[in-house]
Amino acid sequence: MSRMYHNESLKSIPVLNHDWGEPWKPEKYNFAKGFLIEGTLKSKSRHVINDTTKTKYRYYVLYIQGHTAHRRQFTDKGEEMEPNFSAKQVTNTGYLNSSYKLDPKGKTDRVEFSDVLKTIKKEPLASITDTHTPKDCGAFWILDADMDKMEIANEETIRLKTAGDSPFVFSITKLDDVSTRVCNYAGGAEVGASWTDKVFASKEQDTPHQVSNQDNAGADDDEWDD
Repeated sequence: MSRMYHNESLKSIPVLNHDWGEPWKPEKYNFAKGFLIEGTLKSKSRHVINDTTKTKYRYYVLYIQGHTAHRRQFTDKGEEMEPNFSAKQVTNTGYLNSSYKLDPKGKTDRVEFSDVLKTIKKEPLASITDTHTPKDCGAFWILDADMDKMEIANEETIRLKTAGDSPFVFSITKLDDVSTRVCNYAGGAEVGASWTDKVFASKEQDTPHQVSNQDNAGADDDEWDD
């Protein structure tokens, strides 16, 4: 059942305007596989990009303190698959699942969050967010239309995928702190039968959804305008 919520706390965040000296094309930062990150939302900021085409692009920036990070993985056909979360796997060796052993599973796809931050840091985007970024956090850009679909507060736990090795959010979900189940999501087109569907199937919750197309990010003037 859907939950009603108020986003007044989001709308009370000051809006910062930035003149961009060329057409706004976030897709130019979208290369390589990207990352799967779990962490805690520590803060938010709001930004309007005014580019040379006279279009305004409205974003929230989420400042995330990372807990774990893994490289996203894809098949040769470009379909996303589950990363290797561990270099070892548990193998049943006893009767009725009573005993186990650890076997090699191959190289893990886990990466240090500090390395993720170095990889996704892009200029001049970082010049906009650096002064707002708390210590040990990453700055992740999400369209305001997608952020408005989420009920999420500071200190809550989220899982997100980056769009390639960029600071832009490809998909995002909020996790329940107790059961690590998906509570709600932000996004547009359904991801489909990706590895996340399999991971969360037993939890009977919504699967992550892809966020809106960055190319269609321009929106009508509203409360963002000063």
